[in-house]
Amino acid sequence: MKKTIAIIGGGVAGLSAGIYGQRAGYETTVYEKNSVLGGSLSGWYRNGFAIDNCLHWLTGTAENTPTNELWKDLGVLNDETKIVKRPYFVSSETNGVRVTLWRDTERTRKEMLAISPEDATEINLFIDVVNVASDLTANLSHFTKLAKTMSEAETVLNHFDFARRTMLYMGLNLEQWANKFKSEAIRNLLLDFSAKEYESYWLIVVYSFFASGNADIIEGGSIKIADDLIKTYINEGGKFEPNMAAKQIILKKKKLPKLEKKAKIRTKRAEKIIFENGMEVEADYIICACDLKYVFKKLIKRKAHVPKIIRKIFQNEKQYPIYSAFQVAYSVDSLFEEIDDSLGFECNPIEVAMQKVNRIYLKNYRSYGDYIAPEGKTVVQCMIYQYEKDYKFWKKLHKSDINRYNQAKLNVANAIKTEIIKKFPEMEGKIEVLDTWTPYTYAYRNNDTNGAYMRFITTAISRKASISPVIGGIENVFLAGHWLRYPGGLPMAALTGKDAIETIGEQSKPIIPFMNQIAEKITDVKEKIVNP
Repeated sequence: MKKTIAIIGGGVAGLSAGIYGQRAGYETTVYEKNSVLGGSLSGWYRNGFAIDNCLHWLTGTAENTPTNELWKDLGVLNDETKIVKRPYFVSSETNGVRVTLWRDTERTRKEMLAISPEDATEINLFIDVVNVASDLTANLSHFTKLAKTMSEAETVLNHFDFARRTMLYMGLNLEQWANKFKSEAIRNLLLDFSAKEYESYWLIVVYSFFASGNADIIEGGSIKIADDLIKTYINEGGKFEPNMAAKQIILKKKKLPKLEKKAKIRTKRAEKIIFENGMEVEADYIICACDLKYVFKKLIKRKAHVPKIIRKIFQNEKQYPIYSAFQVAYSVDSLFEEIDDSLGFECNPIEVAMQKVNRIYLKNYRSYGDYIAPEGKTVVQCMIYQYEKDYKFWKKLHKSDINRYNQAKLNVANAIKTEIIKKFPEMEGKIEVLDTWTPYTYAYRNNDTNGAYMRFITTAISRKASISPVIGGIENVFLAGHWLRYPGGLPMAALTGKDAIETIGEQSKPIIPFMNQIAEKITDVKEKIVNP
């Protein structure tokens, strides 16, 4: 009889765990609190327009890279998949000066130096390290193991060169790095990329992936990727149960021989999962592919089982910052060719929850495919970063007065719309609010802590890159999700699902077989003495 695995959470990590679990010979079921699978990898339709909640780039679009092989294994990439190669990664404008991270890094260097020759040292260092990292990715994409046209020494030297150069960025977040530049336009470009607390070398790595063709997008976006994962899981024989919000995991003590106790083998075992609708489910193994705080605050209520690193993360927001976003999508009665991919630009101050913003970053989704909008039209979206205080604002407003909550969202959306039209007068009468969502939306939908749809930000004082899928003291409950692996995101979520299955496979083997055998022999001797 097959061993069973109950997977709590139907996002990328949960679906990956289900796929690899089925292939490993287990009988898996994914339990999802919502009516559809996908988790943060989600997209939806409004009035014939598609909204993409997740995909800005996909690491692993370059052939023969490890992540590319992972996506192929999961059914996301194949010979028919259309990869959309955009001309640039990020573009930003300040006082009429535009700075762009082009796919051609030398074009970026040339334009930056023309804009701010006084920043030549920082500009050249930036582009040089990106080029070294791009070369590493390009070589890896051409040769699965060791490049045949590169000597091992050359490979080592390239890795060393990259490590040596990136040391100069270690400990610098985006805001600190931006302040090294005299040019305000370049500073704003760096800050438009992501939350200011992010490590500076993360932008270097991602830009190098993009330049080498390893961080493009898939036509069809988040909706297609989620559909592909679901199809692969179902084709492998997996089952899923929607509208099943987990309430608690019931644990029971496990009786162990003395020798195993001395070996500190985990002493508790999950007996069953209780769901909010009253249903109870038993399984041989449980994988929690959901928010970590939800796991240890809601599902497993014993503090003794919370790993030290997880306690530390949630007790120190400055050391392990997390963020969310207010987002608004607009339908546009044109292709909005003025922004062919994305653009950040200044605006009049706009109040968004507990903060004021004076820049807008817009993204045009037309390149994601014809499904995004009717012919001749498109969808543009704006994301504004939010933090814990903003999340609390939206949560309180939602709980106290849903009408005021909806009106507050609309007020922000209309304020942004006004600034878009001010910047692009030709959009007057052509752009309408399609949908809005807040940090509270992520918390309500996915149980995300403070609405944080991404992993905590690794900083100079929080160098913990990975978290174990094993929960100390519990024999058969494991973790998965983007929280566990630096830097988070889709590939890391998928990898943790695979990790959880591999860990179960290892844990199901006798941890100390020789001691188990000794314990059995001692038991046999005792029985013979008692019952000669």
